[in-house]
Amino acid sequence: MDIPEFVNREKEIREVKAILSGRPNFVYFVYGPINSGKTTLLMKVFEDLPENYVVFYINFRGLDVERVEDLMRVLFDVEYGKGKEAIKEIIREIVKEDSKVLKKAKGIPIPEKVFDYLFETKRKTEDAFRYLENLFSDVVEGGKRSILVIDELQVIRKVINATGQLVLNRLFNFMVRLTKETHLCHCLSATSDCLFIEDVYSNARLEGRAKYLLVDDLDKEEAYSVYEGFGFEHKELVWDYIGGKIGDMVSLFEEKKRGYEERKALKRMLDDEIARLKDFLEAVEEGEKGNVDVEKVKEALRVLKKGKIEAEKVPRKVRKFLIQENILFYNPMNGTVRPQSRLLWWAIREIILNI
Repeated sequence: MDIPEFVNREKEIREVKAILSGRPNFVYFVYGPINSGKTTLLMKVFEDLPENYVVFYINFRGLDVERVEDLMRVLFDVEYGKGKEAIKEIIREIVKEDSKVLKKAKGIPIPEKVFDYLFETKRKTEDAFRYLENLFSDVVEGGKRSILVIDELQVIRKVINATGQLVLNRLFNFMVRLTKETHLCHCLSATSDCLFIEDVYSNARLEGRAKYLLVDDLDKEEAYSVYEGFGFEHKELVWDYIGGKIGDMVSLFEEKKRGYEERKALKRMLDDEIARLKDFLEAVEEGEKGNVDVEKVKEALRVLKKGKIEAEKVPRKVRKFLIQENILFYNPMNGTVRPQSRLLWWAIREIILNI
């Protein structure tokens, strides 16, 4: 039995579809805890779109992007052996009547000779964005609606261009131009880095130009519906252990496929989480995880006895550290923090609180 192919996200799916049905007017940041299903949600929406939509999907996850040159290699899918004249051919291919939504494109198509020119110019970032704007404009003129999706955008937060400016700020300006100013292309960015979302939220360039969509773990009713699809038998017990974390549902499903009874599988998953938390605390104590006092970390975790709390109840330095280490999920929209998963919450209770 394979993992069920469904996403029980009707509310979020309707919201994203409503956004994409209108004229591009805002940059949308899709955020949430790790393994909450952000990318899966977007892909489900894209699969259901009419054929007059073209999705350009760029994924920075797991990539090492330190220079503008690295960024360009990720952004573009080079069509080798083709010159500038091939741009028209690329546009025709994108806008032809029977073309399908580009569900997971390697990058935005570009002729080799044009890419080489962009790579050599001193104004790489500006010229690359100019190429993209012209491409999106041609796609719209050809009767299509463009969507630019960037997954894990925070990876490029430290990249600097030749003028010493952060490329991320230039990209923000570009996305605002595509949406708020020219209305050429919908722009969405998905991330699980909520310190990045906090930075974005306080960015003056994006005030009044960006909106935020939380893709959180499922609530109990939604989770029970998904449990049915996975064939889970002890729903109350499963909820107690993993709640609405889709990633953990998949892990439990895989454990059962390996032959473990449901209760045993859940216990194994919790034991693994406890072992990881113990290892994390040991690494902090030995100075392998940065200059943070392990006792202050433990003190912060004790505050999480009830789960979600106001972020200000955890000292800022420790809070940022725990968010960066994916121990805490931080929602900058309402100023709260909580453990990244229910399994982790149980591990904190057992190790720190002895409950």
